Parts: sequence; C-alpha cells; structure tokens
Amino acid sequence: MSKKPVPSKKQCPSSTGSRHGAFVRAKRKKIQNQLVLDDCKKCGAKKRRHFVCKECGWYGDKRVMDPSKKSAPRQEIEA
Repeated sequence: MSKKPVPSKKQCPSSTGSRHGAFVRAKRKKIQNQLVLDDCKKCGAKKRRHFVCKECGWYGDKRVMDPSKKSAPRQEIEA
C-alpha cells in the first residue's frame, strides 16, 4: 500500500478564518448584486440589470421586443 501525504504542520486558526471570511464576502457580494435596478438608456425607466426594458423593449443598442404587443395572460379553459 502506498502512503498518503500528511500535512507537516497544523493549519493556524487565522488562516482558516481568513479563508472563510473571503468566501462569505464573495457570497454576500453576489447576493447584493442580484437585484440591482438601473435606468434604461432609451426611456429612463427603472429596469433590472442585464434584462430587457419592459417599457420600451430595448436591450442595449437592439430592439428586442415590441412592448405594445404584450401577450395577455393565459386564461384557463373551464370544462
């Protein structure tokens, strides 16, 4: 059987804490950036970052959808 490597010294608690702190900071930053509202460059309405503007239908420099042709909510057919 081959021998497995063993750490020569114990890891100090401050190294463990700093690694854990960096992980927590990264996760906290990711959560804070999820629901960021920006102003649309075309119409000035509030919209989510990296999403199409629901007011004018533009995403960056491209017209992606026509807001006047919004689909009506589907109604269930009663039997």
